Amino acid sequence: MGELKGKKEVYTNMRKGTKTLAIWGLLFVGVLCCTALLGIASTGHPAAATGFCFMPLAGIIYGKKIFDWKKIKEYGTAKEARAAIVESAAIVMGKIAARKVVGITGKKMVGPDATLTDGNPIVLVNSDVIKTPDRGYELLFDEVDMRASSNDAFDVLDVSGGVTFYQIKPGGEVKMSTVPKGAKTSVGYLRFAGGLNILDDWLKYNKYYLIDKLFEDTIRNWWGKRATLFYGLLAALAAGVNQAFDTDDITTINNACAKIFTDMEAAGYEVDENAQFVITCNPTLKARIAKALKSTFETQGVNKQIVYNFAYVISTTKIASTSYYVSLPGFKNQRGEWEDLVARDAQRDELHLGAVHVYTGAYNGIIGESKQHRRCALA
Repeated sequence: MGELKGKKEVYTNMRKGTKTLAIWGLLFVGVLCCTALLGIASTGHPAAATGFCFMPLAGIIYGKKIFDWKKIKEYGTAKEARAAIVESAAIVMGKIAARKVVGITGKKMVGPDATLTDGNPIVLVNSDVIKTPDRGYELLFDEVDMRASSNDAFDVLDVSGGVTFYQIKPGGEVKMSTVPKGAKTSVGYLRFAGGLNILDDWLKYNKYYLIDKLFEDTIRNWWGKRATLFYGLLAALAAGVNQAFDTDDITTINNACAKIFTDMEAAGYEVDENAQFVITCNPTLKARIAKALKSTFETQGVNKQIVYNFAYVISTTKIASTSYYVSLPGFKNQRGEWEDLVARDAQRDELHLGAVHVYTGAYNGIIGESKQHRRCALA
């Protein structure tokens, strides 16, 4: 009985301890809530005040918080604060640019498998569950890194390959291949720039939410401009890439892939028969494309199937909904990168009582071989 009574006392003490911890926890939460209310009353902007008390709620761009306004008071002058703001924005911009563009997909998308149970034909062009800019075009273009180069252009050679292999006898001389002179296209950089003005009063009166909005718009517009340019290269292809509608979308897509294979072979390109194609379409066509990619052979071939491999389906509002594109990525689809988005040194703007920050970057792209693409009709 004594042992049982001792255990009961221990249990009772444990319950008291748990209740005590719970009470202290509730008090702690109450203090935080009171602090938040005081912040709201003192600043004049509820979103900013709540952000300062807990984790900042404003300034979220593509899933990343741009600024931690809790630390803004650490800087003694407006000039130092501006420098910190620009540096913080640069870090976020760098993180967004560093994200790899990969497609979320299953084990298999299309091919000879009659079930396709493991595949998700519509690929979200995200690096993870957090939303990213529209960068699906990067899956179509091979990057040419010109960031460390002193040249203002890169060349796209008008040849299918640089080396030809010949059979030689033991001890025989190897024949060297040559690249024809003048058989190239130069792609120069395009520079893009924009400026924003951080006003003195925004810092003086804690209007940080306006700075959040300004930088959000700047970053979104930068990526939006890039997407417009690169998808525009697809839309600008001549009528020679048009693929007529044949019976249904499945037959049309199969015909487009076969045409690309045939044309590339005739032009001297070595394309593997298991090459991974990409479809680029408007979001309104996603369901239609998904249905075509998911169709399988049934009832002795009554239903057809796409017999070529597709790595990704890129969905973007930058492409019109009147057609879609079947493409073979890489090869002469090339994207030159000279300078990522960076900020110039701030310039004082006394006329507007603020400081101007100019952001700029340089890039360009080319579709050097139209035979890699087919524009598919819907009817």
